[in-house]
Amino acid sequence: MNDLDVRIRQLTERHRIAGLAASVIRNGHKVWSGAYGSANLDRHIPVSEHTVFRIASISKTVVATALMQLAEQGLCGIDQDAGELLGLPLRNPRYPELPVTLKMLMTHTSGLQDEYARFVADSRRENPPRLRLADLLLPDGPYYTDRLWGEGPPGDPGHFEYSNLGAVLLAAVVEKLSGERFDLYCRKHLFEPLGMRNTSFNISDFERMEDIAVLYEYSDAERRFIVGTDDFQGRRPEAINYSGYVPGTNGALFSPQGGLRTTVKDLTGFLKAHAGGGELGGTRILRRETAERMHAPHWSGHRAEGFFRHSGLQFQLTDDLIPGHRLVGHAGDAYGLLSDMYFEPQERWGFVLIMNGLVRRKGRGAFFEAEEELAGLLYETFLHTR
Repeated sequence: MNDLDVRIRQLTERHRIAGLAASVIRNGHKVWSGAYGSANLDRHIPVSEHTVFRIASISKTVVATALMQLAEQGLCGIDQDAGELLGLPLRNPRYPELPVTLKMLMTHTSGLQDEYARFVADSRRENPPRLRLADLLLPDGPYYTDRLWGEGPPGDPGHFEYSNLGAVLLAAVVEKLSGERFDLYCRKHLFEPLGMRNTSFNISDFERMEDIAVLYEYSDAERRFIVGTDDFQGRRPEAINYSGYVPGTNGALFSPQGGLRTTVKDLTGFLKAHAGGGELGGTRILRRETAERMHAPHWSGHRAEGFFRHSGLQFQLTDDLIPGHRLVGHAGDAYGLLSDMYFEPQERWGFVLIMNGLVRRKGRGAFFEAEEELAGLLYETFLHTR
């Protein structure tokens, strides 16, 4: 066991991290990866390079990448009215004359609030699916609520509001423009070209349920981990019948806001593609200028308890994780999981961290101690000493 393994294991013990998968890239190449702890505590399954994690909000960067591919084809522009593309009157009733654009959805300035959980849950319970976005977005829809929209006008930088619903609408736009179901579009145009063989928005695509990590929330009261989600007990869920589904009518079906499942190896490939300006190993998924546009700040402020200070096009820019370095990427936080995918654009180094459960302690800034300490250790080991 080398010194890095010892120090990482010390950190996993200190923060009670159930399982951890991590990697580091430099100059377009993966220079290290590691796996620690348990993917499934009850069944004693260790984390490995084959472990599949539901990575939460990092999923949004995939949604935006898919959309920007279609923008490159001239099928849409980021300042275009999203409702016009969806075929729905997407309007804040307080400002009916103002359009909600794709850029607003990607920068969390649309005014949409996250009053969508019941709609998403019900959409994913149906087999075959019948609910439509109109049921949520139109004032006479059964899932519509006056709380769907915030007080500020769409596009107002002073009214940033982190919106998972925005990613749901963007996925529906991807379907509408491509004519393809969202999970299938991502497989064909992103995952397969990048060699991401163990990545999907559709749980039915995974052959081995044993490879999927259980996500755990730590109960302070009970001083133990409690299952958050993805405890499949080795059994494959019932397959959804999508044969009658019309692409573009319900972007919630594959949880694009946070439902991507992937391995650290595959996610590292996606990170390398973005750090490489949209290209990986001779395969280009985006033009360089498009990737750089996604990574540039389109909104700056101080919202969401200080976590978001700069937003690209569904990418976050942060100075908080490793002091002195502006990183581009995204974090994930759901069902007990914490995940981080960030890179430094100029020097082309970066890292992935995925933890399926831990005791959470706030760090010096916007991130948790475990994230700060692990990111700092990897930077010190592989990057600071170059």
